[in-house]
Amino acid sequence: MTPEERELRRALAARSERPSAEFRARLSTAIGAGRPAAKPTPTLAILAAVLIAVAMVAVLLFARQAARLAPPTGQASAPRSQATPTPPIKCTFCPIQLPSYAQLSAPSAHVIWVLVAGEYLARSTNRGDTWEQRPLPNAEMAQPEISFVNAEEGWLNTGGSPETQCNRQTVGIWHTTDGGLTWQSLGSKGIGYSQCKHGLSFIDPNRGFLAAEDPNHAPVIYRTVDGGRTWSASKPLPDPPGFKSATGGFTLQPGLVSAFGSTLLAPAFGQQSGVTVDYVFRSTDGGATWSYLASRPLDGGLAFVTESRWLQLIEPHQSLETVDQGRTWHPYPSDYSQAAPVAPQVAFADSLVGYATVRGGISRTLDGGLHWTAIDTPGTGMATTG
Repeated sequence: MTPEERELRRALAARSERPSAEFRARLSTAIGAGRPAAKPTPTLAILAAVLIAVAMVAVLLFARQAARLAPPTGQASAPRSQATPTPPIKCTFCPIQLPSYAQLSAPSAHVIWVLVAGEYLARSTNRGDTWEQRPLPNAEMAQPEISFVNAEEGWLNTGGSPETQCNRQTVGIWHTTDGGLTWQSLGSKGIGYSQCKHGLSFIDPNRGFLAAEDPNHAPVIYRTVDGGRTWSASKPLPDPPGFKSATGGFTLQPGLVSAFGSTLLAPAFGQQSGVTVDYVFRSTDGGATWSYLASRPLDGGLAFVTESRWLQLIEPHQSLETVDQGRTWHPYPSDYSQAAPVAPQVAFADSLVGYATVRGGISRTLDGGLHWTAIDTPGTGMATTG
């Protein structure tokens, strides 16, 4: 029994004793005189006392409940999670008029990413049958490029306005691991100001590449091995056979890097004596140095399907194929076609699934480049969205 219970029992016992003779006399006199008129002041005082008692009980109950829920002494309470604001989408697939332009990134057989008109990012997980618009970071973007390694993780090069003859250009690299819901700015540590930068290409979550060129110097290819946080430049690409770098625009312009095991391949083209020349370079040391590997026969859309099998997409019945890393080429009966007389950008996810885009239109192959069908470009009147 608690002390409070003992005190209460003592008070009740005292009240239960027989009244004294004096108390009985007073009670008889009061009854004979009649009940006096009630005064409001004692009534209000009693009511106030009741309210104060109720309030004190409520405070005590609240304190006990808080003590019960509080963590043990020395144990920190769980931190509250704070949602990162989602970068705004300008509009849901604003109508995009073709011709426009699109950039592709095909990290796997089913996943394809596309950046349309440099403003609208979209993802498909069913090879482009349906699309889902994804957010872009809230950043100034002059010539943006994307590169993804799966359905969630990717990078964005915001680009920048280059000076005359690509004397210098600043860039910004952004990274997402949740499909664009949030973006982190990685800066551009190690990337020099000189030359124009383009051709962002990541081959896994750690290794990525970015080409740099200008009309008066040999190009280099920057590389990262820590997911884009720091970069270092390769040695300048050497002149291939029959080509001599010179000022005034007679230099090579590298393209996107592709990886096949430890072998890296990169296309490059330039002007020599008024003729467009096309080459392929190879690196076996992670991109620190590059060497000439092969020549491209025509100015078409080059696709590295495997390390040894490449395609040159031109027009129906004019495409070419090599199966020996460009040493020999032969006609390839692909039905690929396009209206624009410009080379398409081609991206193969594996040896069978590939995509090609020119002026915003997108085509897809599921048999290694033999047959192609047109698929919807996000934002240009597609039937469904994923």
